[in-house]
Amino acid sequence: MRNVAVRKRPVLSVCVIIAIIAVFVVFLLYPVARDYYVALRENSRLSAEYEAVLDRNEKIQQRIDELNTPEGIEDWARQEFGWVREGEKAVNITGLLITESSLGLPFSVEPGTVKAPDTWWTEILDRLFGVESFKPANPYPDDIIPGL
Repeated sequence: MRNVAVRKRPVLSVCVIIAIIAVFVVFLLYPVARDYYVALRENSRLSAEYEAVLDRNEKIQQRIDELNTPEGIEDWARQEFGWVREGEKAVNITGLLITESSLGLPFSVEPGTVKAPDTWWTEILDRLFGVESFKPANPYPDDIIPGL
């Protein structure tokens, strides 16, 4: 019967040692894992921002291609300078809000305004590593006309 008691103590001490080692490893690896995760989230956000910039550039190139036609130049002259042909009447409308579609070009993509795509695990890891939720910066807080 003495043999059974002796065998149980090494098992308990091995479990305690393994638990201490596990806590020590978690303590050492958590900061590295947090930094890695934060870098991954930032990389994901910057990739989304880059895609938004590419999309904006594509829309601008389409607008340039439209303006390189005689009809495009005529439309631009009508919008920008109020140009009218003989026999036409010009009408000037004021008081409308300026939107992206009314400018003809998309707004610029300001840093920090694009949210990284979320997955099912990002909310869990954000809480685990203390990453703050995305709060987009408003690039035009008081301006009616962006960029002015």
